[in-house]
Amino acid sequence: MHKGRRGVIYILANQYMPGLLKIGQTTRDPETRVREISRATGVPADFEIIYDEIVSDVDAAEAMIHTQLAASRVNKVREFFRLDVRSAIKIVQQVGREFAVDEGIEAEGVEILPQLEKRMRRWLRREIVSVEFVQFSDLCVLRVIEQPDVTRVDALQTVVDLRVLGDSGGEFGDGKLFSPLRAIQKNVQIFLELDAYSIIVTGLGLLSDEASLHVAHLVEQLSVEPPLSPGWQISSIEYDVWGSAVTDNEQILRLLRASDARRLGQPGHT
Repeated sequence: MHKGRRGVIYILANQYMPGLLKIGQTTRDPETRVREISRATGVPADFEIIYDEIVSDVDAAEAMIHTQLAASRVNKVREFFRLDVRSAIKIVQQVGREFAVDEGIEAEGVEILPQLEKRMRRWLRREIVSVEFVQFSDLCVLRVIEQPDVTRVDALQTVVDLRVLGDSGGEFGDGKLFSPLRAIQKNVQIFLELDAYSIIVTGLGLLSDEASLHVAHLVEQLSVEPPLSPGWQISSIEYDVWGSAVTDNEQILRLLRASDARRLGQPGHT
C-alpha cells in the first residue's frame, strides 16, 4: 500500500494536436484542471478527458508513468507524449493497480445526526438513529440508519449516492456539490447548510411527512422558508408537583414561576 497524496492521473487529447496526448495529475476534480489548461494562451481548442484513474499516491504514480513513457515524450519539461490512446490507457491502468486505493482504509465517515438535530430536531423522522456522511475515493454517500420498532434491535440502512444533489459549479469550481477530492469536513459543512426543500426534493428521506408538507406549502405560497432553529417557543407552562408535601406546593410554584420569568425575559412575580 503506497502512502501519499490521493489524486487523479488523467489523459487529455486536443483535436488540433493529432497524435499527442497530455498525461498529468491533479488532486482536484480533473474537469477543473482541464478547464484551467484549456484557458491557457496558445491552446487552439479545449482539451478533452480521454481517461482518468484515481490513485493512492498521485506524485509517485505520475513519476512512474512518465519514466515508462520517456521514449515517447515530446519534451522532457512538458507532459505531452506521442502515443496512441489504447497504449496510454493501458500504461495508466497498470500503474494505477500499483497505487490502488484501499477503500476499507481510506474511506472516511462523519456522524452528522447530532448537528442535524441541533438545527431541525422536530423536523427529522423519529425512526432515524444515525446519519453518516461517508466519503470514498470517487464517491460521497449518505448512510441513514433507522429503527422502525423500538422494541426490536432490527434496523434498516439506506445508502444515498449524493450525486443526486447535482452540480454546484460555484465557489469551489470543481463542478460537484460534494467532491471526493475535497476535505470531508468541508463536504459535511456544505451538507449541513442544505435547505429543507433541497433535502425533500432529492429524496434523502430525512424529514417527517408533517415537515415535508409544511415546506411544500411554503414553496407554493412563494414564501421564504423560516429558520429551523430554534424552531419552537414556549406558549404555556405546566408544573408537575406530584409527590411533594401539600405545604410545599406554593413555594415550589413561586420559585419556578420566578425562574421561568427570568429565563423568558419577563418580569418575575414573587
